[in-house]
This record gives sequence, structure tokens and C-alpha cells, in this order.
Amino acid sequence: MKRLRTCLSARLRTTRTKPPGLISTAVYLCIMLHSAAPADAQSLEPAPDVVSPADPSQAAPQTVPMADHDQLAPQAVPLRPAIRDKQSDSPSANAQGEDSLMQAETSEAAVFVTPEEISVKPPVLRALIQLRSSLSPYEIDAERTKTLNLRDVLKQVAGENLSIKISHADAESSKWTFRSSLGNFLPTITNQYNYQYIQGKYASPFGLLTNVNSPYMTIPSGLNWTFFSGGANLFTARQTLHQWKASRFALDRTANDILLEAAHLYYQLALQDVVLQIRIKALETSKTLCDKNRIQFNNGAITKLDLLQAQTQLARDRQALIAQQVARRKAAVDLSTLLNLDCAEDIVLKERSIRKLRLVDDDLRITELVQIAIDSRPELKKWEQERLAAKDAIKVAFSPLVPHVSGQAALATTGALVARASNNAASSAAGTGPFGIGSFSSSSVSSIGNTGNRRRFNLAEIYMIGLSVQWNIGGMGLSDAARVQAARWQARKAQLEFARELTRVCQEVRDSYLESLSAENLIIATTDAVVSSEEQLQVATSRFREGVGTDLELVVAQRDYTEALISKANAIIGFNESQAKLLRALGKISVDTLSSKKVLTR
Repeated sequence: MKRLRTCLSARLRTTRTKPPGLISTAVYLCIMLHSAAPADAQSLEPAPDVVSPADPSQAAPQTVPMADHDQLAPQAVPLRPAIRDKQSDSPSANAQGEDSLMQAETSEAAVFVTPEEISVKPPVLRALIQLRSSLSPYEIDAERTKTLNLRDVLKQVAGENLSIKISHADAESSKWTFRSSLGNFLPTITNQYNYQYIQGKYASPFGLLTNVNSPYMTIPSGLNWTFFSGGANLFTARQTLHQWKASRFALDRTANDILLEAAHLYYQLALQDVVLQIRIKALETSKTLCDKNRIQFNNGAITKLDLLQAQTQLARDRQALIAQQVARRKAAVDLSTLLNLDCAEDIVLKERSIRKLRLVDDDLRITELVQIAIDSRPELKKWEQERLAAKDAIKVAFSPLVPHVSGQAALATTGALVARASNNAASSAAGTGPFGIGSFSSSSVSSIGNTGNRRRFNLAEIYMIGLSVQWNIGGMGLSDAARVQAARWQARKAQLEFARELTRVCQEVRDSYLESLSAENLIIATTDAVVSSEEQLQVATSRFREGVGTDLELVVAQRDYTEALISKANAIIGFNESQAKLLRALGKISVDTLSSKKVLTR
């Protein structure tokens, strides 16, 4: 009897199932007796159909009506198949399943070379899930691939990004606006040509009536140079100069933002690749566990609930892998869009290793970082130039209230049909002003164009030089005075914008600094979580292999280990992104500072 209890206890540890109730205990006892080898059965007790009178207590299990118990629920789905005899067990299959499970569970850590470095391995295509027969499971909708590293991405985005090109166009427009304002210091040249045929009579202011019958041509040419315009020319040039400088700093700000976005999308693509590796390994582990549970279920070693739990975890990991394949491709599309590349190209990482990358010297104090940002941020320089431009705009608005001084020089050429007058008649000539308009001067007037002498078309020139002073006050100066006040409030607004930007810069520096500290400590915390979850998974695997653990424990341990690996990858990528954000907050972000191994110092 003692050996029977020993055999029953060993069998129960193998099946990991506690028989509920007296009836189930009797059923298990009968099954164990029948499934034992003949030699063992003879050595333990007599045959099941022979009752020993010396031990009447053993007869109670034999009186349990097995058929009646089965008839109570004839349509119920069995929780486990019938337990097979020892000859039908497959130890080699179980051992192979355990080895495959152990190998799949321990292979996830291969993506981490060191606690601070990730190896982004290219996935095996057969390990991925093909979403459509005509599409690659890795590139999916992409037609070709393009291999880039971080420096290639930064160079590409600096030269081809559309936002940077638009900002550069604004800067070029401001540059030529400034150069246009410099033309106000130069004189204005005017040229004109008029040809008319005049016929009739001309009444002069001197009370003379003269017949006119001749073509008339005027060619006025003049030069007007404004010497003083109330300061409008000078301060307009200064205003446009400051606006040009502000547009250049705006270009630097846009470039900094785009470089940060490019680094972020690059690291996100690397993260998606790492998570894809983890998801692949998790699916392999779940598949191996499901296959092992299916073998044990067919051998009657586990219940159907254990098998369903393994199948549920397999379905979850499969869905997670499909979502991760799509997420990786979307990350590549986002990066291609930012780089202004064809989205049909799938971006593949050239560097297969992502490590913790410090870009800013850890010894710099927060006050030093804030001072670096104040000296370097293009946003502050932009608003400083906007403030100076607004101050010059006040003087430009005040210029109409001041007299204007200008000089003129002109040459006018006139031509008409003229004839020589007789000796007893004085010649008549046409005097012209600076633009060919003048008066007649004669001692005795004769009809022009009606003399008996032969007429010829002659040209004559007249020269003029002068100085003029103008003081025009429109609307009694009310309109101009109101414009001056409006310009002053615009200058005040620019000064407030500068103060607000300064406050935002200080806030961004401190936020980025704190985020960097948090991300660095998160790497340590997630490393401990990976080590702990890995040990928990090994313990759960050993317990499951020895028959004292459950499938649920192994599934939970595997899920915790996968989440710990993903959290560790997020921590490393998050630290690199926080360092890039800190560089951008300091105004020192560039292609070299993001991709160089040298840290930023004071």
C-alpha cells in the first residue's frame, strides 16, 4: 500500500493536477493501477477484480460505478485525453520541446550587447508574418530600400527638407528687400520722348496771337536726388537689415527643429527595429510553448485550459508582431517624408548598433547650460533683431513730419520746323523749361510755319539745375502722429515677445536637463527589471519543466520579460533623444554635434 501511494504521488506531480473529491480520487487510483506495468502491478496489489479480505478498506474504490459516473455527463468535453501507458509516451518529443523552449526564451537577450548598447539585427524574413502574398513581410509596400546612418539622415534633411527650403526662401526674400532699400540713397533718373504735330493758333501770356503749324518733339532727361527725407531712407534701410537678420535666425531655428525631428525619427525607426526583434523572439517562444503544451495535452499530462492559455498567448504575440511590422514600416515612411525622399523607398539602418550616446558634458551645471542657451539660441537673436527693426520703424513713421530736401538736374531737347526770319523781322524762338515747356520771346511776331522762307526741322537744348525743399504735413499731422504711436506699440510688443521667448528658453533648458537625468536613471532601473524578469522566466521555465509550475506562470513570466526588454530599449533610445533635445535647447544642435562622439563642453 505504501508503494501504491508513492506511485500515485509521483504520477500526480507529473500531471500537476489535484484530483478534486473522493470519487475523482478513486477514478485516478483505478487509472493508475491499469496504466502501471504488469510486474509493478503484481508487486503492489492483486488484480483490480480480486478484493483482498485482509484489507476491506481497499474495496471501497472498487465499488465506484465508473459507468454511472460517465453517464451523468455523456456530452461533456473532456478536459484532458485518456492517460496513455508508458510505452506510448514520447520522452524525446518532450525533451526536444523543453530544449526548444529554453533556447527561444534565452535568445531575446541577444539584442543587448551591453546594458547600454543595442544590436539591431536584420530580421529573418521567414520569422515574420506575411500580410499579403505579393508583399514582402519586412518592407511591406516599399519597392526598394535605402541604407542610411544617423549622419546620412542629418545631411539629407539639412539639404532637402521642404520646411528648411521654405525658410531659406524667406531669408533670401528679406535679403533682396534690404538691398532694394539701399537704392533710396541713389538719385532717380527720368527719361522721356514726346512727338506731336501742332496746328492752330497760340495765345501767349504777353497778349500775342501766333499761328502754329509744325510738328513738335520734346526729349526731357532729368536727375532727382533726395538729400534728406526726414530719415526715412536711412531708417528704412536699417529696418530691412534687421528684418533680414531676423529671417536668417528664423532659418537657423527651423533647421534646429528639423534636425531634432530627424534624430527623433531615426531613433524611433531603430527602436521599432529592436521591438520587432523582441516581438519575433516572443512569438517563437509562444509557438514553442504552444507546441509543447499540445504534445503534453495529447499525452494527457495537462488540461485543455493549459493548452488554451498557451494558444491565447500565441495569438496575442502574433497580433503584436503584425502591429509591430506595420509600426516599423510607418516609422520608415515618416522618416522618408521628413527627408523629402520617395516613400516607396524603405529606409534600412546602416549602423546595426544603437548605444547610449552622451552629447553634453555631464559636468556642466544648469546655470552654465542656461547661459549657453541665452548666448546661442537663434530664437532670442531673431526677436532681438525684430525689436531693433521695430525701433527703426518708429523713426520711419516720424519722417513725414520733417522737411525733405532734394536736388534736380535736367536736360531738355526740343525740335520743330523753323525758318529763318527776314531782315526786317526779328527771329522767333521757342524757350522751353526743364521738360520742353516754355514761352515765346520776340520783338516783332511773325506767323510760325507761314513764312515765305524754306523751313527745316531743327533741335535745341536747354539745361537746368536746382535745389528744392518740401514740407508736406498731411491731415495737420494727425495721421502721421497716430502712425508713430502705432509703431511704438509694435516695438513694445517685440520687446515683450523677446522676454517671453527668453522665459521659454530657460524653461526648455531645465526641462531637457531634467528629462536627460530621468532617462539616464531609467536605463539603470530597466536594466534591473530585465535581469529580474529574466531570472523569473528561468525559474518559471524550471518549475514548468519539473512539473511544479503552471503554464500561466510561464506565460506571465514570458510577457513580463518581453515588456522589460521593450522598456529597456525605450530607455536607451529615450536617453539619446533627451540628449538631442538638450542640444537643441542649448542652441548647439547641428550635424556634427549630433553625430560626433565628442561631448559639448563650455
